[in-house]
Amino acid sequence: MLADLGLLYCALFWGLSFPAMKILLNVYPSCWLLFIRFLSGAFLVYIFFHGRINKFFKRDLKGGIIIGTLLSIALISQTIGMNYISGGRSAFLSAIYVLLVPLIIWAFKKIFPGYITLFAACLCIAGMFFLTSGDESFNFDLNLNIGDILTIICACVFACQIIMINKFTKGHDPVTLCFIAFIIVALLTLIYSVIFERKFFIDYTSINELIFTIIFVTFGCYMLQIISQKYAEPSHAVIIMSLESVFGLLGGIIFLNETINFKSGLGCALIFFSVLISELKGIAKK
Repeated sequence: MLADLGLLYCALFWGLSFPAMKILLNVYPSCWLLFIRFLSGAFLVYIFFHGRINKFFKRDLKGGIIIGTLLSIALISQTIGMNYISGGRSAFLSAIYVLLVPLIIWAFKKIFPGYITLFAACLCIAGMFFLTSGDESFNFDLNLNIGDILTIICACVFACQIIMINKFTKGHDPVTLCFIAFIIVALLTLIYSVIFERKFFIDYTSINELIFTIIFVTFGCYMLQIISQKYAEPSHAVIIMSLESVFGLLGGIIFLNETINFKSGLGCALIFFSVLISELKGIAKK
C-alpha cells in the first residue's frame, strides 16, 4: 500500500508539473533544463543520504549506470521527438510503455502477467488515446514521422528502465541507485547540451518553477519511484503511474484555464478504471 501511494505521489506531481514545465521550456533549452534538474537532484540526494551512498556506491554502481543511461535515452529521444509532433501525440505514444512492460516481462522472463493485467493495460492505452488526441474527433493519423519514431523509442526504453529498476532494487540500495542514475542523466544531458544546444544560463524570473521542479518533480518523484518499485511489480506500477496524464489534465484546468471535453473525460475515466482493476486484482490476490 505504501509503495502504491509512493507511485501515486509520482503520478500526481509529474502531472501537476506540466504548467511549470511549460513555463520553464519557454526559457531553457530542453536538455540544459534536464541537466540542471538532475544535477540539483543528485546534490539533494547526497546531502540527505551521503552515508548510505558512500557505503553502497561501488556495489550499486552498475545498476545505477544502467538505470540512468536508459532514463537519459528516453528523456532525450522524447525531447527531440516533441519538436516534430504535438504534445498530445507525444503523450499518447510515450504511454505505450504501460503495455510494453508486461509484454517484455512475458517475452524475456516467461512470466505471464495475467489476463486482468493485460486488460487493464489495454484499457489504460485506450484512455490515453482519448485523453491526448486533442479535439472531439476520434481519428488518429497512422502515418509515422521522425518525431513519432523517436517517441516510440522513448516508450520502449522507458519500459526497459522500469524493468531494470525492479531488477536492481531487489538486492541493492534504491537511494544509491537513484543518486548514480541522477549523475548519469546530468552527465549525458550536459554532453547533448554542449554539442547541440550551446546555450547555458539561469533565468531568475522562473526560479520558483525551477525550485518546485527540482525538489518535488525530480528529487521527490524519481526517488519515490525507485524506492516504491522495490515493493511493487512493474506491470502494476506502470498502470498507477499512468495517472500522470489525468493529473496533467487537472493541472491544466486549474492553473492554465484549459477546458475538458467529452473525449478527455472518457479518457480519464478509462485510465481511472484501469488503475482500479489493477488495485482490485492485488487486493483479491491477498
